[in-house]
Amino acid sequence: MQAALRTFHCPKDPAMNDESLIRAALTEWQQAFCRKDVDALMALYAPGAVLFDAIPPFVDDVAGMRNKIIGCLPYFPDDTRIETRNLAVTVGTELASAHCLWHFTQLPPGHPAGRHWFRSSTVWQKQPDGRWLILHDHCSAPFNPYTERAVLSPDAQAALDASPESCGSGANPVGWFEIYVADMDRAKAFYSAVFGFEFTRLESPIDLWAFPMQSTNAGASGALAKMDGFGPGGGSNSVLVYFSCADCSEQADLAAWNGGEVVKPKFAIGAYGHIAIVKDSEGNLIGLHSMA
Repeated sequence: MQAALRTFHCPKDPAMNDESLIRAALTEWQQAFCRKDVDALMALYAPGAVLFDAIPPFVDDVAGMRNKIIGCLPYFPDDTRIETRNLAVTVGTELASAHCLWHFTQLPPGHPAGRHWFRSSTVWQKQPDGRWLILHDHCSAPFNPYTERAVLSPDAQAALDASPESCGSGANPVGWFEIYVADMDRAKAFYSAVFGFEFTRLESPIDLWAFPMQSTNAGASGALAKMDGFGPGGGSNSVLVYFSCADCSEQADLAAWNGGEVVKPKFAIGAYGHIAIVKDSEGNLIGLHSMA
């Protein structure tokens, strides 16, 4: 038979004000999780609490959160601990808020929960008996919208911010492709007939017609291109991928120093920045693009 829900009681110390009671309740939440006491943990939530957890689904109620915690506790060792940073509590007459950063510690190497720091924001409601219970609990991890990956810790974000931008830094490495053609009208007609694409002329020294671009969606877009010396036949690629760089001349120089060859040094392509074209160590042509 399931044990009856426990009620969390803060110490009856008259010196403890409302902020101290909430801080004590947050400590009890962490300790209850680490000792795997589900009843004590869930007793800190108001019956109608709404929870936004870092793990799906997007919205949980108290019963759903209880089941989720029961399901995940077996994967945590008995000596699991929680570290908290930057806890701040603001108290009103009937409602209060608290927010902090926290993560699990003393987990085995490679444990999936050991890599993440979380942001936690809670809204508390004062009860008639003087207790404070969680009315809303929001736990999340920030993500980089360019890579669609979570930022695992505040320290990782600081290192990312401090690191110099380089080819592929902070984003997927390939940002553009070009299919080189001999007859632009014929090529546009082919891709329009096969895929239904409509092309847009780009203002560039190269004869460049862009495929449809969706800037908010995943994947790289590209264009049909016509440029002397490049295209079907002639011993060169007819499809060229472009790697995103801070300054494409730097990567062109590095290519030459590392067994490659600069085929076309950095040059401007109007409002779209600059490109260079190089051969890799195997003789493949690749493009380099930068805005600077």
